[in-house]
Amino acid sequence: MPKTLALKPRQQKQVNTLLAEREKPSRAALVSQALILCPLPFRRVTGTTVNRTTRLPDGVLTVKFFVAEGDALPYGKDAVLLDLLCSESRRMKSPEITFDRAAELLEKLGENDSGTSYRLVRERLLRLANMQISIRRALGAGRNVRLVDSWDLGGTKEARKEAQGAKRLFPYSIRFSQEFFDDLMSYYVPIPEKVLIAFKSNPTEYALMKRIAHRGLVARSESVIPWAELLGELGSTDSNQRRFKADVRKVLQKLALVWEDMPLTFTDGKAGIGVRPRRLKVVQDTPKP
Repeated sequence: MPKTLALKPRQQKQVNTLLAEREKPSRAALVSQALILCPLPFRRVTGTTVNRTTRLPDGVLTVKFFVAEGDALPYGKDAVLLDLLCSESRRMKSPEITFDRAAELLEKLGENDSGTSYRLVRERLLRLANMQISIRRALGAGRNVRLVDSWDLGGTKEARKEAQGAKRLFPYSIRFSQEFFDDLMSYYVPIPEKVLIAFKSNPTEYALMKRIAHRGLVARSESVIPWAELLGELGSTDSNQRRFKADVRKVLQKLALVWEDMPLTFTDGKAGIGVRPRRLKVVQDTPKP
């Protein structure tokens, strides 16, 4: 088990939130493998391009995120919204996700149904809609494509009317590009939705949680993830390994709190994180034509 750490009041509040999420029923979120291994930036960036690279057993995976001059790259909590949209798309086996109510998106994110929450979600969606992405795997060439082909979430006036009981004639919709959708159909990892929501407030911990879960879920036997290797895989700019280890231990503690039936056992030691899988939960399949 991870070492026990003393918690500050703010951290204790987060633990209480984790315990509350643990009691909620939850289905698996089907998360894009590419976005786990090559995450969005954790903080706002000033440039127009971010490149991520990681090694897989069958070769190198490279993901490039970029936007036009003047547009902002998605970052931070935008990753939670994108993961949940990916999950819904993969579950429905369709690049288009529709909602009868705009508030459904807020409910999925665990946000209050308020004008401020709706505005922030629209801003995140706009950043995602403006972004282009290239996913290059060892066995295929990457293409620069828009992440989102089209979207319609109405406006704030419609949200206010909805709160008063009005219904929209046509559903709200978001459509991924076909190229991104095809990759999502072929490579995804199931992580409980409540685990994603429990970590949503800290983008760095959120990305680290997904990376650790992925390494454990693909493991076929007991193994150790070296500290330096995990730090390099995450794409973090933090070179302070002691601080990084403390962050990992916090993530492991929180994972154990909220994911009570986690199919993995993690231990931390001098060499790195020990992983003991109980069953394989990663899915890879080929999209149907």
